[in-house]
Amino acid sequence: MSLFRVMAIAGRIIRQFVRDRRTMALLFLAPLLVMTILQIVLTSSNGSVTLALVPPPGPIGANLTQVIKAPDSIKLKVITADQAEPGLKNGDYDGVLTFPDYFLARLQQGQSPTLRLRLEGSNPGAAKQLTSLVKVLVATIAVPQSGGQSASVTPTVTTSYLYGGPEYTTTDALAPLFVGLFSFFFVFLLTSVAFLRERSQGTIERLLVAPVTRTELVLGYVFGFTVFALAQSAVILLYVIFALRVHYAGNPFVIFLVTAALTIGGVNLGIFISAFARNELQIVQFIPLVIVPQVLLGGLFFPVKTLPVVLFQLANIMPITYANVALQGVMLKGFGVGDILGDLIFLVGFALLMVLLAAFSLRQEKV
Repeated sequence: MSLFRVMAIAGRIIRQFVRDRRTMALLFLAPLLVMTILQIVLTSSNGSVTLALVPPPGPIGANLTQVIKAPDSIKLKVITADQAEPGLKNGDYDGVLTFPDYFLARLQQGQSPTLRLRLEGSNPGAAKQLTSLVKVLVATIAVPQSGGQSASVTPTVTTSYLYGGPEYTTTDALAPLFVGLFSFFFVFLLTSVAFLRERSQGTIERLLVAPVTRTELVLGYVFGFTVFALAQSAVILLYVIFALRVHYAGNPFVIFLVTAALTIGGVNLGIFISAFARNELQIVQFIPLVIVPQVLLGGLFFPVKTLPVVLFQLANIMPITYANVALQGVMLKGFGVGDILGDLIFLVGFALLMVLLAAFSLRQEKV
């Protein structure tokens, strides 16, 4: 074995990488970008749940947060009865604990009052956490009885759900997020690699000298890739619903409509990105720049509302964020097209923008 020949081969590989500035940038800068985003998100997000309290009249109601010894994992917020249902629908809190007007009188008489716990329900993990913690929380309430002693009775709690129910699991909550992510990611990856091969093998150049217009060429490629993208979305959706038996509350057609808009955007993003790559390796290197930030900021692991201001604004221009909100709304909350219209319009607008960019990249091809 010749060490000289080994070093010669290694030197050629090193020179090949060094001369490719795009590869060097993606190789060293992309991991730093991902780690920076991850560090900011992890240090800024927390796993606490928010519980809103509708207080009873009297002194215990005026000092409710001092009377109740809440665990560190619960954020308490005192609201009025009129704010309870709208706040749950807006996602301002995970649950509402309502105290009846007779709460103080019952405790002073040594009787057990009944509290009403209303859970938002779209996050089964938060719902189960609140259900358990509220039982511990109400046990800390101590109110003087008429004889001057502290109340020894523990209030009972009845639970109801705005969305979902006790049968919903964490899988049900994560299914909408993964449906959107997989539809977008695999379509983007396969389209960009397949289209890169079309470019590198000279297929596009040969078609440009054929009796077809550039518009026909663009539409043909877009429609061809889109058919398979929509088929993939349908397969993923049907598998989740019928094979995995994931609970869903909305219309499956609306779910498919959202994933279709997302995948059409992913298809054309893949076509557009392939114009900036010379080989499959460079396509893979685009994943940390295009896909990973959307995974971290789009609500898959951390709620978007808990992100720092800069990352929150960045998340609001990412298609995965809007797809996740729409899919969760349809599958977990039973929303219709009218309820997710804003999210759907953004996804359609993103898809149209990507179609234009993909068409522009195709029009730049030289004969």
